[in-house]
Amino acid sequence: MQLRKIMTYLGAFLISHIGAGTSNAAPLPEIRFADAIETPTSIPGHRSRNTATDGVMLHVVESLVALRDDLSVAPMLADSWQISPDGKTYKFKLRKGVTFHNGAPLTAADVQWSLKWLMDPKSESYCRNQYDGTRGAKVIGVEAPSPDTVIIRLEKPYGLFLMQTANIQCPLAVLHPSSVDAHGNWIKPVATGPYVFSEWKKGQYILLTPYAGYKPRSEPSSGLAGAKLAQADVRFVLIPDASAQKAALMSGQVDAIIADSENPPPKDPRWTVAVEQDIDTNALLMQTRDPLLSNLKLRRAIATILDLPALARALTGGAAPYNPSLVPVVSRYYSAVHKVGFTKNIDAAKKLLAEAGYRGETLKIQTNKRYPDVYRMALLTQMMLSKAGIKTELEVLEWATQVTNFREGKFQLMAFTYSARIDPAIMYADILGDKTKAPMLQWTNPDASKILADIDAVGFDSPSSAGSAIRKAAFESLHKLMIDDVPMIMLYNTPVLVAFNNNLSGFKPWPLRRPRFFNVSKK
Repeated sequence: MQLRKIMTYLGAFLISHIGAGTSNAAPLPEIRFADAIETPTSIPGHRSRNTATDGVMLHVVESLVALRDDLSVAPMLADSWQISPDGKTYKFKLRKGVTFHNGAPLTAADVQWSLKWLMDPKSESYCRNQYDGTRGAKVIGVEAPSPDTVIIRLEKPYGLFLMQTANIQCPLAVLHPSSVDAHGNWIKPVATGPYVFSEWKKGQYILLTPYAGYKPRSEPSSGLAGAKLAQADVRFVLIPDASAQKAALMSGQVDAIIADSENPPPKDPRWTVAVEQDIDTNALLMQTRDPLLSNLKLRRAIATILDLPALARALTGGAAPYNPSLVPVVSRYYSAVHKVGFTKNIDAAKKLLAEAGYRGETLKIQTNKRYPDVYRMALLTQMMLSKAGIKTELEVLEWATQVTNFREGKFQLMAFTYSARIDPAIMYADILGDKTKAPMLQWTNPDASKILADIDAVGFDSPSSAGSAIRKAAFESLHKLMIDDVPMIMLYNTPVLVAFNNNLSGFKPWPLRRPRFFNVSKK
C-alpha cells in the first residue's frame, strides 16, 4: 500500500513534468525541489502565505536590504542608506541598472508604490502589522524625491527596521505596479530577483525561470545577500508524503528535499544529507497562571529534575546541543552567558517540591503527533518527571487545537515549538508581556519588559558596533532573568536535515531553512 502511494506521487510528478518547457530554445537543466505543502498564494507576505510561499518568493522578489548567513543586514536594491540622528528617517540610495522582470527600470516611485500597496488593507498583507506600529515600526511616510532616492519616515525609532524589511516571511517586497491589474487585483509578482515566477500548476508544481536581465551584486554571496546567479530552471514540486519525497530523491526524480528526521535517506555516494542548524526554538512551556505552576519553586523543581542535555541529545539524535536560551546558538549575540541553564539535581528538586507543597497532584502535558519531536519531548519529559515523583498525564491534541490552547493560555505544561524569528528581540517580544492582556505570552516580568523596551530603538551596523554591544548585553540580562523566573524551559534549536543529490554544485543549507537555488548549477 505504501509503495503504491509513493508511486502515485512520483507518477503525478512525471506527468506534470512532461511537456512543461517554456520555450523552443534548448532547455536549461532543471533543479527540482520536493515541497510537502503548496503555496496558497503568489503574493509575498500575504495573509495566507506559508513557508512554501516564502521559499518560492525569496528567489523572485527582493527588498532594499537582504540578510546574510549570520542574519546581519546587507545592501540589495539599495546600495547605501543614512539614518537620521533621531532614528526616525531612513534615506536609501538605489542601485543603478536594476530592472524588473518586465524590463522596466527600478525607480524610487516603484519602492514607494510597493510600500503603500503593502500597507493598503485591500492588499490583505500579513506584513501590514509590521509597518503600521502594531508589531514593529510605524511608517508615517514614504517619499521619492528623485528616481534613485527613497525616504521612509517612522513615527518613532525602531532598531530592527532594516532587518524587518528583509524578513523572508514578511519582506518589503519591491514590486512593479504591473503586478496588479487596473482594478488592483493581483496578477503575479513582477519583481527584481534572479528568477521569474513563470508557471504555476496548482496541486502540482511552480516553475521559476532565470531572469536574463538580472545584474547580480558584486559582493560575495551570503544568505540572501551578495551575488545571486540563476543557473538553472527551478521547479518546486508538490509531494506531501515524506516517504514519497525520499523515494523521489533516491530515484533521481527530484534533486533536493527537507528530509524526515525519523526516516532520512540512507548513506549513498549519489546524495548528501546535511544537518542545518535552524533557529526554531523547542521548549517546555509552563503556565504561570495555573494554581500549581504559579509557584516558582515547583517550576524550578521541574527544571532541575529534567536532564536537559540528555533530552536534547535524544530528541535530535545528537545533531543539536542543549540551548537554555531564547537566543539561538547560531546568533551573533550568543555567548557563554546563554549556555548557562538548569542542571539536573534530584535531591535539590525534591527539597523544592516539599517547599512548594506539592502533594502528588497530576500535571497535564499537552502535545501533538503532527510533529514527532514535540510528541517525544512530552513523552520523555513525563518519564523523567515520574522518576522524581511528579505525576503527569499526556494530552495528545490535534495541532490546531494545541495552537488554540497556546494562544488562549489553556494548558499547564506544553511541549511546543516556535518558528524562526530573525532577531532575539522579536522572540522575546513574542513571549514577554502582560498575560492578562495577551494569554499567549509566557513570561510576565516588568524588569525584563523594560530591558526589552530600552533596546527597541537601538540598531546595529556590524557585530562590532556600539548598537550590537548594547543589544548583546541586554539579551544576556534577559536570559539571566528568565532562568530565575522559569516561565518555560528551552531545550534546543531545531536541526534540519537537507538531502540533495550530488549532481548539484553550490547548494548550501543556511539557518532560515528554506533552500536557496541561486548560485546552484546542475550537472
